[in-house]
Amino acid sequence: MNAAPIEKHVVLVGAGNAHLVFLRRWRMSPWPGVAVTLVSEFAEIPYSAMVPGHIAGDYRWDEITLDLVRFCKSAGVRFVAGRVTAIDAARRLVQLEDRAAISYDVLSLGLGSLPAAPEGCANGEWSFWMRPLGTFTQQLERLEESLRQSPRPFHLAVVGGGASGCELALAIRKRFAKSTGFRLTLLQANRQLLPSFPDRAARLMEQRLRDAGVAVRLEGCVVSGGNDRLRLSSGEEVACDGVLWATPAAPPACLRTDGLSVDDSGFLRIGKTLQSLGDPAVFGTGDCVTFTPQPALPRNGVHAVRQGHVLFDNVREFLHERPLAPFQPQRNCLCLMNTADGEAILSYGPFAIKGGFVRRLKDRIDRAWLGSFATLTRSASEARSDVGENTASLARRVGMGAAQLHLMRCGGCGAKVSGEVLSSVLSGLDIPNDPRVLLGTRSGEDAAVHRVRADLFGIAPDKLVEVQTVDYFRAFLDDPYLFGRIAALHSVSDVYAMNARPFSALAIATLPYARGPIQAAQLRELLAGATRSLNELGVVLTGGHTSEGHDLSLGFSVTGYADEDQLFRKSNLKPGDTLILTKPLGTGAILAAWMHGQCSAAELREAIEQMLIANASAAAVFAQFGACAVTDITGFGLAGHLLEMLDASRVSARLLATVPVLSGFAAASARGILSTLQPDNEKLACRVQCPETPPAWLFDPQTSGGLLGAVRPEVASAVLEELHRRGLPRAAAIGHVLDATPAPMIELGA
Repeated sequence: MNAAPIEKHVVLVGAGNAHLVFLRRWRMSPWPGVAVTLVSEFAEIPYSAMVPGHIAGDYRWDEITLDLVRFCKSAGVRFVAGRVTAIDAARRLVQLEDRAAISYDVLSLGLGSLPAAPEGCANGEWSFWMRPLGTFTQQLERLEESLRQSPRPFHLAVVGGGASGCELALAIRKRFAKSTGFRLTLLQANRQLLPSFPDRAARLMEQRLRDAGVAVRLEGCVVSGGNDRLRLSSGEEVACDGVLWATPAAPPACLRTDGLSVDDSGFLRIGKTLQSLGDPAVFGTGDCVTFTPQPALPRNGVHAVRQGHVLFDNVREFLHERPLAPFQPQRNCLCLMNTADGEAILSYGPFAIKGGFVRRLKDRIDRAWLGSFATLTRSASEARSDVGENTASLARRVGMGAAQLHLMRCGGCGAKVSGEVLSSVLSGLDIPNDPRVLLGTRSGEDAAVHRVRADLFGIAPDKLVEVQTVDYFRAFLDDPYLFGRIAALHSVSDVYAMNARPFSALAIATLPYARGPIQAAQLRELLAGATRSLNELGVVLTGGHTSEGHDLSLGFSVTGYADEDQLFRKSNLKPGDTLILTKPLGTGAILAAWMHGQCSAAELREAIEQMLIANASAAAVFAQFGACAVTDITGFGLAGHLLEMLDASRVSARLLATVPVLSGFAAASARGILSTLQPDNEKLACRVQCPETPPAWLFDPQTSGGLLGAVRPEVASAVLEELHRRGLPRAAAIGHVLDATPAPMIELGA
């Protein structure tokens, strides 16, 4: 029996408090037949309420950040790191920078906001935006280092006297207390600080700022300015060396698109059920919206948290075409403001108080909030025994069905994806024309046809040879676009490892059972990623085959050409050759750790960056310097592929301690998290000579791994220099070739 197909796709844009609450509840109670995707520009986000404490030195960065890769993995949600550029409400598409659009059935916008500044003011080396918070803290660190290396007087102006501006001003004052000549002025346009708070809270905050040595300028409305001064509405100019913009919020530009109803300031207009007034399939929460039943409702985290619960329930009811509940804001909200002196200000309704017990209360609440998103982990034995992960949960993350029994699906040709889905996707792909391809994807014929003419390839007719290879993968990421990009790069790698040039590819794709539009969206993202990689390499997608199945899978049959006399061979190793590896090892364990929610965003990002590097440049460099032998490191790991070369050449090799390995590999392997192919690869350990147990990275299977090439020792330095220049900074000499005595083997040296 087959799993129930996915019928609906919910996309959450932005990782604000409301969306985090939505995902926390989804983790506890997912809805059958529904897939959820979170889109965020950043994979690691700080909790805004704790950022002033971090700046003041109370918390480490890792104590205040939420790793969205791990959290989404634990919640069974697909995570996409990307910047949204526009919302196409008519076609229900989220347009992203530098990748394919994502389709939705329900969209929720929780993009947050940006500080507003007078035109022309927000520039200069030391002009800081309060958001994104991660970028802001990095800029502060850069300023701190600059003042440490070149001590000098520095005057920072903080524009904005709301809660955020005041907290940040005090935190910065504390952080830079030891910087000689550091001054700080807070400019507030209104007659008092904290205009939306009770008078007592404003007085407590103003007194604390003055006690800390922060100059407070009330009714100091900034209207213009340059790099070294700000002009106020009174005509007065304030000289400064840097500016922090902590002004009232401005909406993201992507909200100003057709089909979305926005107010005069550009904020999304939502009604009492959190639905956009222009499109009921679009919801909005947090700082980027105007709640039309109460237009003056403050944009704060307390309201956003409550919106998250209503959002979760209302999206579910909307999908089932049932009545939605209204969002009812609290009349009074508890607000706790860090004053960077071991105390904090508590404000609730007309009441306000300052003290150390308030700071301790704030700390407990903030830590509890972050702790509520703690990810679930699995034991090392569970991870090792099931690295492939449960098909159902992986399927749901990628937008595929998995939870219930459904109607029997046909096999054979009945399992093909519908012609309507296929044609709608193919018509939108960017497939270039190539004179070597007579008939390809757009021709509608039964097969691709190539022109095999030597003049089209630039090779002598009697030396022109055709090179073919094929690879096929089950999805190893929950992002079809990235999966498509990497799968295409991996598939063409064998051609480059032969010193051939790929020019044609046939795709073989399996799509999980789903409603037609869902399948079309999946296939569109998958092939958009693949064609991007292929187009960048001058490879034409000439056709392929699609079918339905339990898992998202993709492969390619690749055709290339080469000069027979210039082919790389595994059998050409000679004693004394230097072995050079072009990419670090470790993707097998990193992907296994990700599948079990034990891989950080930074570790996954590093692995993906390496997998997205094509082997074309590396092959060209090895050819340029007359490489003796080349292979690519993929499923059998470094040991397996190197031993293939050693056996073919009847030599041995000694590896050095300079083998590059991805940063997350050691942590994953220490927890016993390794690829399911690792045990089979480790059967070659008997052919590895070393004082202790061979390192795990030696047998780690690689996806879109690098090339391993052998060059004469006198050119090794030049080869490495050229590889680094061509975008392979982690290429390294990892050993050299030895005589085989008595049989080919690998030695591990110091």
